[in-house]
Amino acid sequence: MSFTHTTAANDAMLLGMAALLDADDDPAYAILFAGTTALVTLRFAQPAASLVAHQLVFEQGDPAGDMILVQGSADNFTLFNGAGTLIGAGDVTDMAGSGALKVSGTTGTLLYAGARAILGSLVMD
Repeated sequence: MSFTHTTAANDAMLLGMAALLDADDDPAYAILFAGTTALVTLRFAQPAASLVAHQLVFEQGDPAGDMILVQGSADNFTLFNGAGTLIGAGDVTDMAGSGALKVSGTTGTLLYAGARAILGSLVMD
C-alpha cells in the first residue's frame, strides 16, 4: 500500500526546510558549478525563502547579484544553510530550462568572471 501526503503536509515539510535554511545567523547560500569547478556563491536573503502557493520561493540577498569568480557555464549547484550544512543539490539552467535553479541573463548559463550572477528563480515544491 502506498502513502500520498496532503498539500498541508507538503507545506509543513517546506516550512521545515525554510527553518533549516535559516537555522544560523549567516545567510543560506548556493554554490554554482560548471562540472566540479565552482563559479559563484549566491547568498540568499534572511529569511532565505518563503512559502508561496505551496512552493518554497528563494530570494537573493543582493538584488544586484553576487560576484562571479570563475567564468564557465553553470550546470549544477549545491545548497547550504548559513552554518554550512549541505541541504541538497540540483541542476542549473537558464530561465527557459527546467533546472531547479535558474540564472537570469542573455547567454544561457554562461557566467562571466568579474560580472554579477543574478538568481532568476529557485523554487522547491
